[in-house]
Amino acid sequence: MRKKNNSKTMKQVVAPVETKKEEVKTSVASEPKTDVKNEVEKAVEKTTEKVEKAVEKTTEKVAEKAAEVKADIKETVKKTTVKATKAAKKEPVKPEIIVQYQNSEVDTAAIEERVKAQFVAEGHKAGFIRKLSIYIKPEEYSAYYVINDKFSGRVDLF
Repeated sequence: MRKKNNSKTMKQVVAPVETKKEEVKTSVASEPKTDVKNEVEKAVEKTTEKVEKAVEKTTEKVAEKAAEVKADIKETVKKTTVKATKAAKKEPVKPEIIVQYQNSEVDTAAIEERVKAQFVAEGHKAGFIRKLSIYIKPEEYSAYYVINDKFSGRVDLF
């Protein structure tokens, strides 16, 4: 059950304020604009500061990554250069030398293989060879060798 609202019995507590329209327009129009303008400027300054800090952090991170990449590139270049020079040193140009005598011929690489095979057959290791000297005497149809200035022997040429 509702009570009836008797507006006739109630007294007016607040008296209406009379203001001129021009005053309202100027006071409302001028004050909020300056407050809003100040607030916007402050917000822009704060945002600018945040952006500048973020840019500085990002720039530092990029500089660190760039330094790491440069270091990695330098290491890779060094490794590649070392490998290339080692590869170039490991493969010297070896000429093919053929000895001809009367109606026979033999390649010196084949003689070298025969010398190494005979040395291994005598019970030595092939990796033991540090120095190898081969003397070819076609008139005797043989080649003489000296290995590491200690071991010597003879192999047939043809």
